[in-house]
Amino acid sequence: MSRLLLSTLLLTSCAAEVAPHAEPGDPRVLPVGATAALDGSYSEGDGLSYAWSVTPSEGAILTEPASPFASFTAQAPGFYTLALEVCDEAGRCDTAETWARVDAQGTRRRIDGLSTFAGSESGAGAPLGDFEATDAWCKSCLSMASQTSTDWIEFCRSGLPDDATRQDWAICDANKFKTTAERKGYCYNRGCDR
Repeated sequence: MSRLLLSTLLLTSCAAEVAPHAEPGDPRVLPVGATAALDGSYSEGDGLSYAWSVTPSEGAILTEPASPFASFTAQAPGFYTLALEVCDEAGRCDTAETWARVDAQGTRRRIDGLSTFAGSESGAGAPLGDFEATDAWCKSCLSMASQTSTDWIEFCRSGLPDDATRQDWAICDANKFKTTAERKGYCYNRGCDR
């Protein structure tokens, strides 16, 4: 019996500890003044503490930043970086980022079929730069949406308009492992007709 107890104690004390892993959730697209719910509850680790931050902080409001379920409201349009730092009981920490694109009221950018402000799974998570999607670009985008990830990456590298920004490229590229429907959502959010 004592051997069993000793073995159990030894195995329990030698159990591998899981390092914390921050998971800030999906990107958001929302109008000025709207509130986005942030969900860091999928972060991994034991006894986690949470610390949300936003950059730039001017005009941005974070509510309950020490909770896994914080909220974000922006009073000015722009691109915001939302960072989540999680720390475990042993003092080990991990930080990860997501973003929010906040559009001015009455913007022409499309956010179709959006009942709550969500991430890329809804098709609304693609941030948009200032380039205007032409009919030819839309045809190419929608065609490439059903191709391989390699084809999509090449489309993002060479198929975006000349006035596309680095941000436009990064968001296009972020869709490389998404489904055809999610990639088409990116195209539709750029202004392509359904």
